[in-house]
Parts: sequence; C-alpha cells; structure tokens
Amino acid sequence: MMFNWMIIKRSSVQHKMLISFLALVVLPLGVFSYFSLTITRNTIEEQAGAAKLKSLGLISQKLGIMASDLNAISNIYFSNEELRSLLKSPSGNQAYQERLQQQFLTKLIVTYRYAYTWLEYYTSIFGFNGVELHTFYNGPKFGIGALRNYPWFQEVEKQNGGIVWESNPSTYLTPTLNEEHYVSAIRLLKDFENNSTLGLLMINVGESFLYKQYAAAATADEQMLIFDNNGIVISAADKKRLGDSIRSTSYFAQFAGAEGHFNVKIDGKPILVTYHKVESTDWTIVSYTPLDTLLQNLNKSKWLTLIVLAALLVLSVLVSYVIASRLSVPIRRLYTSMKRVEMGDLSERSDIQNKDEIGELAFKFNRMVGRIEELRDRVIVEQDLKRKMELQNLQSQINTHFLYNTLASIRSMLITDSVDKVDHVIVSLVKLLRKTLSDESEYITIAEELDNLHNYVNIQLARQYDKLQVHFKVDEQIGSYRTLKLLLQPIVENAIFHGIEPMTGSGEIRIAGWLENDEILLRISDNGVGIAELEDDKDGDSFTENMLASASGMGLRNVQSRLKTHFGERFGLEVEYSNEQGTSILLRWPVFIRVEELKQH
Repeated sequence: MMFNWMIIKRSSVQHKMLISFLALVVLPLGVFSYFSLTITRNTIEEQAGAAKLKSLGLISQKLGIMASDLNAISNIYFSNEELRSLLKSPSGNQAYQERLQQQFLTKLIVTYRYAYTWLEYYTSIFGFNGVELHTFYNGPKFGIGALRNYPWFQEVEKQNGGIVWESNPSTYLTPTLNEEHYVSAIRLLKDFENNSTLGLLMINVGESFLYKQYAAAATADEQMLIFDNNGIVISAADKKRLGDSIRSTSYFAQFAGAEGHFNVKIDGKPILVTYHKVESTDWTIVSYTPLDTLLQNLNKSKWLTLIVLAALLVLSVLVSYVIASRLSVPIRRLYTSMKRVEMGDLSERSDIQNKDEIGELAFKFNRMVGRIEELRDRVIVEQDLKRKMELQNLQSQINTHFLYNTLASIRSMLITDSVDKVDHVIVSLVKLLRKTLSDESEYITIAEELDNLHNYVNIQLARQYDKLQVHFKVDEQIGSYRTLKLLLQPIVENAIFHGIEPMTGSGEIRIAGWLENDEILLRISDNGVGIAELEDDKDGDSFTENMLASASGMGLRNVQSRLKTHFGERFGLEVEYSNEQGTSILLRWPVFIRVEELKQH
C-alpha cells in the first residue's frame, strides 16, 4: 500500500492517467476528454482571434490609406496660391470674392473631389475674411465665428497647421454632407509670406463611407464598430450605437496596445472582442463575435462525451474514488491558494510538494506570487519617493532670491529698527527654514502649518512695513487635525505679490478656518487688485477651472493637485470671483488625525 502510494505521488500526470486507465477506463478518458475539449476550445478562440486580427489589420490599413490621402488633399489646399489669394482678398469686396470663389470651386474643389475617385469626402473652407466654400453645397453661410467656441478649435490653433481629427465637430456642417455622423480632418490655412492665419480647412467624411470600408468583412452574427480616441463610436453596423461612449463599458481598459483580443460577457453572452488601432487617426476598430457561434460543433461533442462518461462513471465511481481524490485534492488546494491571492493575500504560498506537473505548477505559482509581492513593495517605495520629491519641490520655493531679499531687509532693519524687531524677524526666518527644509512627514497638524505661516507672514510684514496687514481668525478646535505641509504659504505668497504689492496704499489679508460637516474649510482673502474676469467658457467650466488653466494659476494648480491626490476628487480649492475687488481662495479637505483615516474618504 505504501509502495503504491509513493508511485502515485511521485509519478507524472501521464503516469497517473495510465494507472487510472488500468484500474478503470472512464477516469483517464474523462480527464483526456476534458483537456482535449479545453485545448480545442482555446485553439478555436486563438485561431478565430488571429483571423479577426488579420481582417481588422486590412481594414485598419485601408483606413490609414484614407487618412493619408486626405492628408495629401489637405496639403494641396494648404499650398494652393489661388486659395491663399481668395482668403487674403478684402472682406468688403463681395463681387471680387464671388468671382474668385466661382473660379476656385470650378478649378480646384470639384477637381480635387474627383482626383481621388475611391474617396467620398466633402470640403469646407472658412476664411477669416468672410469667404466660405463647401463641396456641392451653396446654402446659407455658417461663418467661422460659429466654430470658434468648440473645444477642438483651440487644439487646431495649437497645432498651427497640423491636422486634427475630430468626430462630429459641429452640427452646422450636417447639411453639407447630408449625414448626421461624420469625421473631419481639420487644419489651419496659413500665408507662407508672413505666417499669418487665413482660415480653416475641414475635410469631412461621412459615417456611411467609413462603414463601407468594413461592411463586407462582418459576418451575420458579429457586430463591428469604430470609436475615436475619446471612446465615442463614430461608425457601427448598428446605427443606434453611433455617438455612444465605449468608456462606460466594463471592458474598456482592455483596449491596450495596437491590437489584441479578449473574452467578455455582454448581456450574459460570452463574446470574443477583437480590436486593431489605426495609428494615423488614433481610432480603434472593434469586432464582436459570439463564442457560441464559434464553438457550436464543439458544444455538441462536449455533450456527447459527457453522456458516455456519465454512464461509465456510475460503474466505476467506487473503484476510482481514491485515484480521483489524489488527482483532485492538490488541484483544489492550489485553487484555494489562488483564490486567497486573488483576494489580496500575497503572503499565500502553496504547500504542494508533488514531483509531477501539478507540483511544478505549484512551484511556478509560488515564484510568481513572490515576484508580484516584490513588485508591489517596489511600487509602494516608488510612490513614497514620488511624494517626497513633490514635497521637496515645494520646499525649493524658499529659494536664493527669497533668502537674498529677506537678508537684505534684515540688514536694512539693523539701521532703522529696534533690536527686538530684527531679532523677531531672524527667529521667524530660522523657524521657517527649519520647518520648510526638514525631512519630516508631509502630514502635519493644522496648528503647525499655521505656525509656519505665521513665521512667513512675520518676514513679509517686516519687508512690507506698513503696506501689509494680516489677520488670523481660525477656530482653535481644528488645530489638532492634520493637513498637508506647505499648503497655505503658496496661496498667501500669491496674495502678497499679485494682490497687495501692485495696489496703491496698504492692503490686508484675512485667514479664516473652521470645521463644517466633518470637513476643514480655510479661506484666504485679500483686498488687493483682484483677478480680471476671464472670458466666458462655452463648455460650462467654472471660474476656478478657467483660473487654474491660465498662465498665472501655476501655484494654485500645484495646491489643487496635492489636495486632490491626497484627499480625493471632491476636495480641493475654489477661486471666488469678486469683480476685481480682491481675491478669495477657499480650501476644503477632510477631517483626520491619523493618516489611516484617509482611507475612509
């Protein structure tokens, strides 16, 4: 008995199957059938995925050729002298413009339209002088002003003549294509002599043409679609999906790399998803193939095999119980270990010591989990280093220029002010440098942060003399709670240098802090020159977002980034607009004493 047990334990899986077959045919036959069906299934899926990838690659190549031809067409327009003359013509000379437009339409737009006969595209040209041309459309003009408020217009200006691909850029252009959904290659038209901007070129391709490029490749059971770099569906066999967002799907993150395939469940059905990206346009073409269709014949074989095995299993269950147990127990133990790792326990290791393939798999599993644990620890260390670097960047704000000005002020005070006042400034400077340049934790109490701010304010009061007043009104009960180190100083510094110093006369800064609904609120306001009202944003961005996006908002962006990184997206700062009569910044972060409490938020 012991000899037989040693043979079974140390033998390979094939040897175990042979012993099982000698004992009773059904068990090795069942194992063999199971693995055969599994391998066949995987092979069919891999072959189907490879075939689909090849098909999608050809479609992607065709779309790339389309993008290349449209780019070539745009270059022809970009370098055309007659078009530049038309766009440079005086805006008031309507008769002259109309004559040039007729000549350009006849000679160029229609000619270019038929030069690439396989393409179906429509050209729209908008000049800053009022000229507007469309292929096969002579209706009311839309004007370039109607397009300026779209977000993509800024990106086109940033490219300065380069092409920007945009999906459904404007509903105004729908009559020019007679299609609701389309894509556009957009670029600025420039004057080569002085590099000035003359107008806007839009080459538009309807969704129906995109669909023709892959319609023949789709079978009756599968669906195909194309989505852009924003995840918006720009073409699909199911027209109801046009304009939908792929980002909302649970499997969007798996669209990684240039091409690939994976399995998902959609509406409870297993689906093979194959994708291929079009590099020139940053689009992705996707194919959805039901796995039931691919595995239809395999499923029939599976059921027939199960029936035969069930009949044999009734006769052999008692004899094969011991052998089956010895085969299945290690697998179940390894499965249990995998489940624990899946739940996040990376300290789990399998204790299987078999000398067969299962033992080798357990060994590989243990080595893999150890490697994952090592990589996790490395990521934690790297994240910690990243936060320290972030804090060091803030500490560098106490730069040579600041120290030079402060020391120069102290030198001047030695002549004009009392020793006590000079000593007070020097002590504040020493405390500020000690706290700022120390390597202590990035989380400190609010009382410590306010103490740092007091030291900074003392130095600035000495430098500003009677031009600056700072008032603190902070509830004492919030002093024991924690916040980020060097959170308040950049905002007060902005208030002094951008709000108080440019104004005539003295100014004041008020710092108020309080507790509200388990949140810390702290407002820093000044009565300085204020912030000029920014241009209205048609996308509905708040005043704070517009201010952070401006060139003068770099310091505020840094504070906003730190608040959201450490505390979450619903916390941060808000710039309160006051009609050019001072500036007020409201900061908000959660109440916590220990860092572990942040996980609850």
